[in-house]
Amino acid sequence: MRLNELVAEHRRAFRDKVVETFAARYNMSREQVISEYNEVIERYIEEKYRGVKSALEAIMSHNCPVVLSVIRDPCDENVCRICERDKPNIEQLRQLYNDRIAFLVLFDSSPEAAIYHIIHREGEKLLPLCAVISGDGELVKYWTGRPVTVDEYREYLDPLIEDGD
Repeated sequence: MRLNELVAEHRRAFRDKVVETFAARYNMSREQVISEYNEVIERYIEEKYRGVKSALEAIMSHNCPVVLSVIRDPCDENVCRICERDKPNIEQLRQLYNDRIAFLVLFDSSPEAAIYHIIHREGEKLLPLCAVISGDGELVKYWTGRPVTVDEYREYLDPLIEDGD
C-alpha cells in the first residue's frame, strides 16, 4: 500500500476515534459533535499529524527508493543496541547504492517519528523500524526490533533499482 494512503487511512480512523470520544464524554451524537466542533477537531488532527506530514513529504521528495530508519534518539540515556548494530548495514548500503537510493533517519523523540505507528500497526512496538519505500511511495517492506542484513535490504532494493524506480 502507498504510504500516503496509509497516512490518510490512519488519520480517518484517528478522527473517528476523537469524534467518538468527544461524543461519549459530552453525551452528544456523532452528528452533533461534527456539526458543532468540526473546525476544532480538524485543527487538532492537523496539529497531531504535522510531524507525519513532514516525514511523508521528506520521503516523497526523493523520487527514488528510500530506506527509512526510525531509531532511538542518540541523546537518550538508554542506548538502543539494536539500532547501533544496524548502522554498519546502512553504511554498506550507502556505499553500494550511492545516490540511487535515499536514506532518511528519524529519531524516536521527533514528531516525524510518529510515522512509525502508521507503518507498524500490529504487534509490539520495538526499535528500530527499518523500511524500504519505493520512489512512488509504496511501502515495500519493513522490519522492527532487529538489525536488517544488507542481503535482506538488497532483496527489496535491487528490484526497485532495476525497475528504474
